[in-house]
Amino acid sequence: MPRLTPTTALGGTAPRIDEIGGLRITEIADPSLAALAMRAKKNAAFTKAAKAAFGANLPAPNTAAMTDRHAVIWMGPDQYLVEANSADASLAGTLADNFGSAASITDASDAWVRFDLTGSDNIAMLERLSAADSRSMTAGTATRTPIHHMACLILCREAGASFSIYGPRSSASSLHHALITAAASL
Repeated sequence: MPRLTPTTALGGTAPRIDEIGGLRITEIADPSLAALAMRAKKNAAFTKAAKAAFGANLPAPNTAAMTDRHAVIWMGPDQYLVEANSADASLAGTLADNFGSAASITDASDAWVRFDLTGSDNIAMLERLSAADSRSMTAGTATRTPIHHMACLILCREAGASFSIYGPRSSASSLHHALITAAASL
């Protein structure tokens, strides 16, 4: 039987961490993600299930509802990306049990790559990468924006200090290269 070794989106056996100047770029190897979309004419059941599952209202456009268990990120009308704050291989299944026929749920863990940015220069770096107004983002703000010709998502975890960048996993190396190049240009 072949022996398989799990790899990160960048192809390593451990998440990659790059420190350039005052920035730290960390590959998050195992995000637990699920795409959550309300089904037609299921508004009441969807809202009730969301309140029970997340203990809070769903986020407004360009925001995320973050708790110690989940981050629910607005992705479009009646569409959300749910991030579990711990490696939870059953996230999509748990959501499917909670929402029943009120939602369509897809495991998205292997669809996205996540890089966390911390440090004193992250605003200047983000300004080189995107037209998003990262300087005015507060904790819980999320915006979809192109970065280096890739459809990405920027989530502010702490204003001016901590951001997560989500991009297509199939373009992980290209996104990482863009982040490293922008950091090195400061």
